Amino acid sequence: MMINDGESNDKVGHPASRRYTSEVAARARIGKRYTELLLQGTVRTPFVTPENTSVFAQYTVQVENRSDVQKKLSELGVPTAVHYPVPLHLQPVFAELGLLKGSFPVSEVAGDKVMSLPMHPYLTQMEQDFIVSALQK
Repeated sequence: MMINDGESNDKVGHPASRRYTSEVAARARIGKRYTELLLQGTVRTPFVTPENTSVFAQYTVQVENRSDVQKKLSELGVPTAVHYPVPLHLQPVFAELGLLKGSFPVSEVAGDKVMSLPMHPYLTQMEQDFIVSALQK
């Protein structure tokens, strides 16, 4: 049985906890900056309500013509990732449910249009500016 005595690792000063806290803060800052930089373009960015935060494990955007955008970014040296290209309801493992294309249109649009941009707590402003500039070309 674990007992929480009210002390967090951060208060105790555990180095891993301090690093984690700093990396989460960096990801939040970088994610917020991505959103601000992309606000005026055609790229749809994540929305985080003011009373919430995000650790931005990924920074996923929605674009038209994803494969063309990915190709262009790749040619410029900017990696992207598509984590879930096929919505869950269309994957073979769920075929027995009988769900067809059109059953979850929002998931299907996401499966066709979303991709993740480089995101890590050590992404510099210069790197981020380059990524955004490449995306907006």
